[in-house]
Amino acid sequence: MKKILIFSCLFLIAFLFAAEHEVVDNSHFSEYQKEPTSENFQKAFNHYSKQKNDFNAQLFLSYLHVMEINSLIAEMETNYDSLNTKEKFSYANLLLEINRLDECLPIYEELNADFPAWPCPWRHKGEALMKQGKLEEAETATLKSIETREDHFDAYIQLAEVQKLMNKPEEALQNLNKGLSYYDSDPEGEVSDSKIKKLKAELEAILRKKEE
Repeated sequence: MKKILIFSCLFLIAFLFAAEHEVVDNSHFSEYQKEPTSENFQKAFNHYSKQKNDFNAQLFLSYLHVMEINSLIAEMETNYDSLNTKEKFSYANLLLEINRLDECLPIYEELNADFPAWPCPWRHKGEALMKQGKLEEAETATLKSIETREDHFDAYIQLAEVQKLMNKPEEALQNLNKGLSYYDSDPEGEVSDSKIKKLKAELEAILRKKEE
């Protein structure tokens, strides 16, 4: 209910802005709002996508996507019990990606309990906890991911991030360097080289400052 109220307020602001600046026809959006079917979504999407240089068309397009993803997530939540293990994991990852952290964590915890030797849910749980600022819990979950898979490259990078936030730069750099020893064994490529270089430079700078 709170999310719906916030969305309604944001849309009202956007609509008033659009009205004040004499803009885009909102009928396609209104039609989708009344009947959020895939057909109406496609009609509205096609209509607003053609107006690439119009700010308000892009605004309607953005709200259209927000409404559609919320609708799809609500449907997945309703059918949660029918999802298989991989689908539950993917669903939790989607929630994590859009920062619906309180919703993804119970799924990761369920997967941890059912499949304690599966490293990925532990790592993703650690990411969600890190985003929430629960650093000790994030560290524990990420360490568990490494415990279940010693060469879990991206888990080492995440552990270094968490420990940096915990003001443990020595441990963070040590784990980062250990993770880099498994760089070639990582087929997923979830962590960019630029992110790794930036993190390493930040940790080295912190340690140099401590030595001064």
